[in-house]
Amino acid sequence: MRIACFNVENMFSRYRFLDEPWSEKKYEQYISPSGLATIASRQGDILPEATTHEQRKSTASAILECQPDVLSVCEVENLQTLRIFNAQYLRHYFDRIISIDGNDPRGIDVGLLVKRGFSGTVENIRTHVDLAAEPNEFVNRGAAFYARGNLFSRDCLNVLLKNAGREYSIFVNHFKAQDGKSSSTDKRLRQAREVSDLVNNEPINRKVIVLGDLNIDTRQRDYDNSLDPLVNNSRLAEPWEAEAPAQRWTHYYESEDSVSKLDYIFVEQSLNIVDKGIVRAGLAEDCHYTSDPRFPTVQGYGTEASDHCPVWIEV
Repeated sequence: MRIACFNVENMFSRYRFLDEPWSEKKYEQYISPSGLATIASRQGDILPEATTHEQRKSTASAILECQPDVLSVCEVENLQTLRIFNAQYLRHYFDRIISIDGNDPRGIDVGLLVKRGFSGTVENIRTHVDLAAEPNEFVNRGAAFYARGNLFSRDCLNVLLKNAGREYSIFVNHFKAQDGKSSSTDKRLRQAREVSDLVNNEPINRKVIVLGDLNIDTRQRDYDNSLDPLVNNSRLAEPWEAEAPAQRWTHYYESEDSVSKLDYIFVEQSLNIVDKGIVRAGLAEDCHYTSDPRFPTVQGYGTEASDHCPVWIEV
C-alpha cells in the first residue's frame, strides 16, 4: 500500500461570476462551483483562470508521480473542490474522497482520497473538529464564524481503512503554523500531544499512520520541541527523521529562499517500509535546492504545483 501526503496550497472553488458579467438568468450556474481558483497573495487577489489551470495541472502531475493508493491533502476549501480537481485534472484517479469542514476561518481544510480500484475499504470516519482546548465559543471573523477555543487549527481527520485483512487508523493533520508567537508553539505542542494520545488509545491490532503538514522542522536550529510527543511516541517511526537535511526537506519558502521539512508520515513501528520518496518536480523554477527537472507546466509565476512537495511511503 502506497500512502502519500501533500499540502496542495490554497485550492479553492471558482465561481462563474468571477469571469462573467452577472445575469439573473444564470443564477444557478453562478452559485455552483465551475472550476478551481488560487489566491495569489494575502491581499486577496486571485490568479487568472489560465494560470490556475496550469498550476493545477502541475499539482496533478505531482500527485500522479507518487501513484498513491491513499492520499492525504491539506489546504483544500471543501469536498466539492476536491471532487472538481479529481474530475478535471486527475481523470477520476480517486473514487473515495473525504473532507469535513474544519476550523480555519480561511476555509482551508484537510482531506483523504482513496485510489479507484484499490482494494482497501473505508470502515469509519471520525472528526475532532469540535475538540476544545479551552471553553469554546464561536466568534465572527470576517465572513466566517471562528471556533476560538478549538484545539485543532483545521481538523484531526481520522479514517479507519481496511486492506487485506488489516486495519489502518489514519490521522490527517495540518498543525498550527509558525508565526513567532509562544501561543502558537504551545498550541502546536498541545495538538501533537492530543494526536499522540489518540494513537496510544488505538487498539494494538490496528496499524496507526499520522501524516500531514505539521508546520515545523524538528531539525531546524531553533526547533521548539513541539512535535516531540509524536517523535518520541514508541508506536511511531518517521522514515525521514534520520536523513540528512538535503534529503529530507519538503517545503520551499520563496520569500526567504529557504527549505525545511514540514510534511511528515509517522507510521506504526511494526510496519515494513519498502520504499519512500519526495517529489520535487512541481516546485517553482527559482528553487535552486533541487536539480530535478520540472514538470512541463511549471513555467513562470503561479504555475508551480505547490510550495510543498508530496511525500510518499510504501508499506
